[in-house]
Amino acid sequence: MSDIRKKICNELLLLGKSLENTHLSELHTERYQEKRVIKNSLLNFDYSKQRIDEKVVDYLLKIPDLINLKDSLHALFDGNIINPSEERTVSHTIYRDKNSSEKFKIIFSEREKIKSFLEKNILKTIKNVICLSIGGSRLGPELLSEFQSLDGPINIFFCSSFDLLELNDVLRDCNQSETIIIVSSKSFETSEILKNLDHAKSWFSQNPDIECNDHLYGISANTSAMTAHGIKESNQFQILDSLGGRFSIWSSISLPAFINTNFNSYLELLEGARLADEHTRKASWESNIPVVKALLSVWNASSLNINNHGIFTYNFRLRSLTKYIAQLSMESNGKSINFNSQESVFCTSPLIWGGYGIELQHSKFQWLMQGKTATSCDFIGLNNGKEETVDSYEMLLSQVLAMTYGKEEKECPYKTIRGNNPCSILQLNSIDLKSLGFLLAIYEHKAFIEASILGIDPFDQWGVQLGKRIALKSKHDKEFFNEKFSKSILPKS
Repeated sequence: MSDIRKKICNELLLLGKSLENTHLSELHTERYQEKRVIKNSLLNFDYSKQRIDEKVVDYLLKIPDLINLKDSLHALFDGNIINPSEERTVSHTIYRDKNSSEKFKIIFSEREKIKSFLEKNILKTIKNVICLSIGGSRLGPELLSEFQSLDGPINIFFCSSFDLLELNDVLRDCNQSETIIIVSSKSFETSEILKNLDHAKSWFSQNPDIECNDHLYGISANTSAMTAHGIKESNQFQILDSLGGRFSIWSSISLPAFINTNFNSYLELLEGARLADEHTRKASWESNIPVVKALLSVWNASSLNINNHGIFTYNFRLRSLTKYIAQLSMESNGKSINFNSQESVFCTSPLIWGGYGIELQHSKFQWLMQGKTATSCDFIGLNNGKEETVDSYEMLLSQVLAMTYGKEEKECPYKTIRGNNPCSILQLNSIDLKSLGFLLAIYEHKAFIEASILGIDPFDQWGVQLGKRIALKSKHDKEFFNEKFSKSILPKS
């Protein structure tokens, strides 16, 4: 397989050179644009503004068969994919599956526990829910909370800062008897989370009339650690150890986001993701949104040498989407060593950046339009024909045209916008949880398919683990820091 990937990479480099001096605007005809749109009941994917021609497309669509992608997808959806460096299966697609299975019985029992919790009387006496979480355990539920834009009776807060300033700001306006803490951590060993949990316990102890443990809830794969940190078994939600944090939005990790709504809203999110699974499993390569997205990502990075990818949203309820996708993409594919412990022949994940496009137009878009660094982009918006969405969507389209076609000003060169940045448009047809679930799962599958092409493991994160391990907890650690850093900047004892 390594020889096949070398051959693919060499072919992509040759094809990239053939378009080296071709401006994107030269590649487009009306017929071309019609062929480069994949339509779905939940969203439309338009990649007609990519720097590709028919020859490139024909070759890209051969790649999935060259790497036996169908077999990999079957293993993924059956829960049989092996995360080889950690010797784990991968289970995130099973979380949105409708069918029960002995192998994954815990998923379906936890669904019932989520439903029971959301219907509990305890929530009628609570005004504040503080979620202690970080990474995917925070980004997912926080995105869902913002997306639903609910003005509910319960305030939902997310805290992860190691310096406790974030948590202190929240606790200042809360009353212990009206507050519960939900601690979300797959391992329940993350130092930031445990530090915040200890601080929250101290805060609860200031009120002698309440029992702290009644106000603590945990979501983790490590039930013994939850118990050791004072979380009662009845207040524990269990996720599978095979569920990565950046893929955990489908599990009880997202419980906080539905406290002001209901269990059916959670099921709606899962249904959207299940439809994305069905699309990915059944669609032909040329009409398969995550497959085409993955192929374009590999093309832009390895053939056009574009090392960054901007994701820009044009609906306020999607303002945190880029952060979520950035973690999903870069923690999955931001590696260079492949399955055989060799350096991948491809350029792996580009830097993912961007954000809410309406705001970025007044800052980063100047660099985008007239800087010297090439960029590829996804523009994500809503076009449901309603008056409140029209202006945002028209602004999205105008930015895409400027990014791709550009405009030459011979008399005033400083006004020139060179364009030639490949862009795709993802157009949601409605702003609901089913559509969001579909969109998020599409990006998940895109990351997996991209990793399959690159020949890397998208499910581990050893680079992250190294940073977690280095801490001033032992004599050896302190000696190491003394050796590597000037004493003037070392933490004070």
